[in-house]
Amino acid sequence: MEATTEIFYAKRMLLKAKYMIIAAIILALSCNAMAQSTDNSIHFWKLNSISGEARIDAHYRQQKQIYSSISENLQSSFVSGGLLLKTNSSIIHQNFLVVDLNAGYMPATSKDVYLVTPDLSEVITVKKLDFGALFFKQKPINIKFFGNFDESYSARENLTDIKSINKHWGTSLVYSNKFLPVTLEYHNRKWDEKEIESGRKYTLDQKLFNASASKSFTKYDRNEFRYTHDNNVNINQDLYRVDNTIDNIDFFSHLNLDSKQKFNLNTTVSNISQHGNINLKRFQASESFIGQLPKNFSVLGSYNYYKNQQETSNLQQHTINASLQNKLFQSLTSSLNSEYNNLNHSVYKEISSKNGFELNYSKKIPTGQLIISYKYDRFHQDFTAESSAISIVSETYTVTDNEIVLLRLPDINIATVVVKDYTGTLIYINGLDYILIQRDKYIEIKRIPGGLIPNKAIVLIDYTATQPGSYKYDANSHVINTNVYLLKNLLNAYYRFSTQDYTNLVSTEFVTLNYFTQNLVGCRVDFDFVYAGAEYENYKSSILPYRMMRYYLNFQRYFGKNKKLMLMLNGNLQNYTMLDKPEPEFQEYMDITGKALYNLFGQTSLNVDLMYRKQRGNGIDLDLLTSRTEITSTMNRLNLTLGVELYKRTYIGEILNFKGAYIKIIRSF
Repeated sequence: MEATTEIFYAKRMLLKAKYMIIAAIILALSCNAMAQSTDNSIHFWKLNSISGEARIDAHYRQQKQIYSSISENLQSSFVSGGLLLKTNSSIIHQNFLVVDLNAGYMPATSKDVYLVTPDLSEVITVKKLDFGALFFKQKPINIKFFGNFDESYSARENLTDIKSINKHWGTSLVYSNKFLPVTLEYHNRKWDEKEIESGRKYTLDQKLFNASASKSFTKYDRNEFRYTHDNNVNINQDLYRVDNTIDNIDFFSHLNLDSKQKFNLNTTVSNISQHGNINLKRFQASESFIGQLPKNFSVLGSYNYYKNQQETSNLQQHTINASLQNKLFQSLTSSLNSEYNNLNHSVYKEISSKNGFELNYSKKIPTGQLIISYKYDRFHQDFTAESSAISIVSETYTVTDNEIVLLRLPDINIATVVVKDYTGTLIYINGLDYILIQRDKYIEIKRIPGGLIPNKAIVLIDYTATQPGSYKYDANSHVINTNVYLLKNLLNAYYRFSTQDYTNLVSTEFVTLNYFTQNLVGCRVDFDFVYAGAEYENYKSSILPYRMMRYYLNFQRYFGKNKKLMLMLNGNLQNYTMLDKPEPEFQEYMDITGKALYNLFGQTSLNVDLMYRKQRGNGIDLDLLTSRTEITSTMNRLNLTLGVELYKRTYIGEILNFKGAYIKIIRSF
């Protein structure tokens, strides 16, 4: 009985979609004829263009999921059909009002409770409505009103299925002129996101006003002013509400001090005032100078002032950088570098300086090139404070899967760590978006695949750390890099040696200093269509010692006449052995992606995609295999796709196996 009902609904959906396609084609032909018969003069309403697509999607799926000793089996069919339309019209005249209206509706019938296939990387739009009205298109002043609504399903890293409802509307005014071009914008956005499997919700309610203006007083300068007023409310898991109002003023200036642009001055001023759950005031100003001097000398200098005021702490910082560079012939480049930093915090004071030099030598050798560089820095640190806990706010980190990221200070209270996105408004959840691993006195942060933190994302981290009191020290670091290119760059061998030690220690008994020696050696072979390499790193450190081995391969080549066949294969294997504990700890990262594209005949092709990812380590165990095979064919504006897909995932004890087949018919007009 259930199968009969399912077939009945599927047939009804296909019949509806068929009628929608016929209606869309008739509408497109009639509207295009009407648009061609109307002239370009004054008119009440003119349809300039209409396009879109009508489509039918049908899927069959089998899925088995095992978690917490519970097994669940699903078999289902899924049929959807719908219409997407894009129209462009003008009212009275092309330069008076242009209207863009886009609409889409993709109803579906399904017996199961989920709508997204696990390995779906593209976005399925179920409902969509976009509207745009532009007044005075080719005039100095133009005004635009816009709005869009869409309900869609997507996947994050093939691990988390997401349902999103986005409502966005606003207006903009652009005044183009030679004296002072101005742009004003207002955005009102409401975004509801739900992770289907975990049930986690995220809501954003934002009202944003932007104003910008640019001005050049002479042909040697460019200046830009921006103002942003942002009122946003974020509601995360457990109904944790973050309500902030942020006013941001930015000024940028670039000035050429001479007609040949040998001397340049760049100015940046930024002021942020934030009120709400997080109250802060942040002011930053920087000035940089670049100059080209005679005898192949160049000079770089910069000054940066930073001030941050919060309810619990204040911070004020001055930073000065200077560099003098010289290029001797084409083979030797040298530079003298200096940096001074003065930081005053509510509970501590820090003065540091770094001075050093750098040499880069390049020499042609038979069939290749030799490159050698050496860098020396002497770092001085003077820290003054009472032995107490200090609060660090919005410290910047880049979180990358196959790299070790430690929080800067030792002796951190792990319960005080708060991780936010780069704007500081979205607070990530420990255990869902990231994990924290204790490394002796330090803390390592790792993102969780499928969470809200993208790979290689910049995050802001707050925490409280216990400081040992006043201390001083000097650090000496040496870095040597050697690269040898042979056989016209076919072979590249490289070696890196770096070391750091300390002198003039004052009251550093309770300070964790990183004495380290790093040796890294690698080799790469590079042909026209393939390159491969391997590298080994031995990092002996007083904080986090490890050994790392990495292998990588990239292959891409076309075969046959007219490049009928394309093959691509990428692979990366990276193994870490962490040596900071009595027993070694291992972390492994493996990524393999492959693609084959074969043109069968005409506009008919076979496409095979394969991806395998493996992670092993504390809290990040993952095995993920996805593959898809498709045959696509295009006849005039009719697109046909037949495909099968496979998805296998084991993630922190949860097992999911998925198989599916599908057909897609799309008629574009």
